[in-house]
Amino acid sequence: MKPYSILNNLIFLHIEIKGNDDKIIRICAVKIRNNVVTKFNILVNPNKLVELSISDLLSGITQKELDSALQLKDGIKKLIYFIEDFPVVSYNKEFEKNLLKIHNEFLDLIELIAILFPELRSFDLQYLLKKFIPGYESEHCRGLSYVEDIILMVNYAISNFYCENGYSMPMSITELEWWSWYKHLAKVNMKDVKYFIENRTIEFKKKVIEPYPVFALKDYEKLFEHKQIWRRNGRSYTLRPQQRDASKFIREGLEKGKITIMEAPTGLGKSMAYLLPASIYTYVKEEKVIISTNTKGLQNQLVEKDIPNLLEALNLKRDVNYTLIKGKGNYLCFDRFGDIEYPKDMKTLIGYVYLKRLMREKGIGEVEEISTVIREKFNLDFLINQCNCDSELCDVGVCKYKDQCYYAARVELLKESQLIVVNHSLLLKWPYKTIVQLENIVVDEAHNLTQEAYDAFENALVSYEFERYLKEIYNSEEKSGYLYYLSRRTKKDTLPLSDIESWIKQCINQMLNIKAAFENYIYTSGISKDYNIKDHLNKNNPKIAGVIKYLEYLKEDLGSLNINLEKAVIVLKDISNLQKDKRLKILIEKVEGINGYSRLLESLINQNEEGYCFYFEVDKFFKWWKISSIPLDVSGAFYEKVLSSAKSCVFVSATLSSDNGYNNLKNTLGINIAKSQNKEIVEVPPIKPVFDYKGKSAIYAVENIDPNDIDAFSEEMKKFVIELLSNVEGNIIILFTSRKRLHAFKEEALENLKALGVSVVDGKKDIEKLKSREERYILLGSKGYFEGIDIPGDTMTTVILDKVPNINSKEPFYKSLIENQVERGKSYWHAYARVNFPIVSIDLKQIYGRIIRTEYDYGALFIMSKFDSSNPTVKKLESQLHNVPIIRKDENEIFKDLKIRVARWKQINLYKIMKEVKPSLKKAILKQKVIKNNMSLKEIEEIINEFISLEYKKRNLKYDVDISLVNELNIYINGKVLKLNTTNREKITQYFKDIIKV
Repeated sequence: MKPYSILNNLIFLHIEIKGNDDKIIRICAVKIRNNVVTKFNILVNPNKLVELSISDLLSGITQKELDSALQLKDGIKKLIYFIEDFPVVSYNKEFEKNLLKIHNEFLDLIELIAILFPELRSFDLQYLLKKFIPGYESEHCRGLSYVEDIILMVNYAISNFYCENGYSMPMSITELEWWSWYKHLAKVNMKDVKYFIENRTIEFKKKVIEPYPVFALKDYEKLFEHKQIWRRNGRSYTLRPQQRDASKFIREGLEKGKITIMEAPTGLGKSMAYLLPASIYTYVKEEKVIISTNTKGLQNQLVEKDIPNLLEALNLKRDVNYTLIKGKGNYLCFDRFGDIEYPKDMKTLIGYVYLKRLMREKGIGEVEEISTVIREKFNLDFLINQCNCDSELCDVGVCKYKDQCYYAARVELLKESQLIVVNHSLLLKWPYKTIVQLENIVVDEAHNLTQEAYDAFENALVSYEFERYLKEIYNSEEKSGYLYYLSRRTKKDTLPLSDIESWIKQCINQMLNIKAAFENYIYTSGISKDYNIKDHLNKNNPKIAGVIKYLEYLKEDLGSLNINLEKAVIVLKDISNLQKDKRLKILIEKVEGINGYSRLLESLINQNEEGYCFYFEVDKFFKWWKISSIPLDVSGAFYEKVLSSAKSCVFVSATLSSDNGYNNLKNTLGINIAKSQNKEIVEVPPIKPVFDYKGKSAIYAVENIDPNDIDAFSEEMKKFVIELLSNVEGNIIILFTSRKRLHAFKEEALENLKALGVSVVDGKKDIEKLKSREERYILLGSKGYFEGIDIPGDTMTTVILDKVPNINSKEPFYKSLIENQVERGKSYWHAYARVNFPIVSIDLKQIYGRIIRTEYDYGALFIMSKFDSSNPTVKKLESQLHNVPIIRKDENEIFKDLKIRVARWKQINLYKIMKEVKPSLKKAILKQKVIKNNMSLKEIEEIINEFISLEYKKRNLKYDVDISLVNELNIYINGKVLKLNTTNREKITQYFKDIIKV
């Protein structure tokens, strides 16, 4: 007999919530007492209207039933009576525990699955149900919400776990003897487990693999014209000439050793445009290609989707290897894990066992593969910091765990892989030159590379990092540090330990003096502490003299510390049993690191070097301070590090040009130096946009609002956003160039928006909510949200920007760049424009790029500040924005214009989709006519509506057109509302006549 539940004598609980204020609408529970099943299922009155999903309606829930249901407090009383004193299994443990306020044991479902299957990247309930239940369908009619699905999922999960482990408990799990789940796992009946294993009847549809079409790899970009290649296995494909043409430039750059610069707009398919020639080239020429990106999202997309799909299409899966490599700190270390002190408290122990299973039993060692949910739940950051690869400690060549080490395996893959995906930061450091030379490089998201280059060549001392650095050398109080460990292996009286510890303490005290000097400078200068304080560290500024004085003292103390450390190193080097000790090697590197800090202090104190920005930053709460030296010209350093050894290089991005050229990129990254070394540079003119930006979007410059008066601006913007919500559908992104304005607006508008049922979110994890149709969201973001948000369809068609994102000319680095231009003879405003325009141009194009992500998208960008075409910078910016109409009017006129344009954009989509689906729709009607023999006009209309609605859904659009009223449709032209003109009426009427006549 099939067991209802593998686990016994407990309660499975699921509470359903709806709405942005988390209203409870249903409570479901199943009690398993001695294998006897009892069910509990009640509706709860939310005391408001809630939007019910299809699955709710299928389950028989209606608003009428909810209105007559029990109040929450009465429902909870009934539930508590049902639960008795049984343990409660819950997916939302903390929420349900706080709601019920009972003393029963609560068993965390996520905790169980994470320990049993640490390799999972997601612990979302829907994901888990689909992962473990064979053939699971989320929208089937259910009588007990998800609770019965959860029981079935747990049955399969535990069965799979025991099957994988030979029907016995792994030793690592036995370490959790006092874990709340342990006794339940230990009591599982293996007969029940075997039942679920033996009856996993998943019926997979056999994948029909079509034979590979005949084609020649040497045709390169012409392969984009072979639709049969890309349509294998039922995939859809449409030739994009711009993609093919872009690919040709990249192929020529690889073959002829050129440096190619290209702006490839959104929708072109730029990743495939460079992956196709790169994959074929690396296969034919047997040369490696390194692909560098800025964001983790694109890296994952390349290695998990784009590259494998392409290699499959080209039948190169067995011939071309690829890998993703990151910096050492992104990987877990077996050696360091062994040094972790065995945890004493249960929460840390659960995290410890999770990592142990992940690394040793699942063979996974990448930190980013650990779910954020699990990192927080198990407090893993504390443990990860103790066992991630230490760049100083790690030496793959001599590590005793080399054969097990995940990082060592990634390094080994570098040797075998032809396509290597990295991030910009790693490219600029490139620590793997002995394994892979920077020969052929593709830089995607190249617009981010200039800032990454400045960051890479910056030299800085951050107070809290430096204090930790010193304590890692020697700390007798905490009995830690490399020198402390080494001193235990020799006679202490031969080492100047007391002097070293004294100078370390003196350096730490000196850093406190520097902090006090910064505080004094800030207070006496009357500097605002709304943000972190960032300013030039100018030695000629008399107010900064106190800081310079204590920096000199710190430099002297570091010199004395280094003298004693070098004495200790000399002694330790002479001890034979320490010569192979890696900690001695690290100590020597630490001493050299202190020399580097001393050189930085000397350059900041003297400031004799030209072409550098010397600045400081102080936390607004005075928790830490930073001093830094950053070169104003990184062209030579970038050329030497990256381009000098490269045979070919491609720089590509959706937003790369400024003022219709690439001069800023070339000058900043030393590409012009390459030209002097006889390397050919190809500047591809910005490719024409794939999408109809001009026809399906607009920019509105709102008049009479001043962002500089923050209080007044927040009030005005709140009124504008509330009015806008009634004029547009879907969710909204509001971007701010100032976090102060962001917080002021949020404080001003939050309650009003909440009263309208609109949720305000501001976290990266909330971006997905913008795809919701059930609720309305406004996402507030600053600089970090200017790019990377990809919301196709009409759930998000509106972006608001507080003001044009010009640089802050008072920010030390930009100020130094401007002054450097002035010293070369430029006027101040010419110098400012020279520095500002490339940055603001790319930022604005990135912001605008959030609106249109597919050919069916439409929308508007609102700029809440003066965007006056009489301003030369604005005029140049307009030419960068795809000739999109820019409307400068007051609010009332803007909303009138917007209404007209939205109607037009929707109509364009309607005609486009009707044209695309007409052949399929005819077939569907014909099929129904054959089945039913005859159909009424109303039935045909219903089928057409349903069919087109489904097609809209596929395109992430909302279908709200009733075809029975199609002849009453209005069309909006030049601000006037007109009846459907004769041509359009005939066109759309004829469309439906053709369908109905089938």
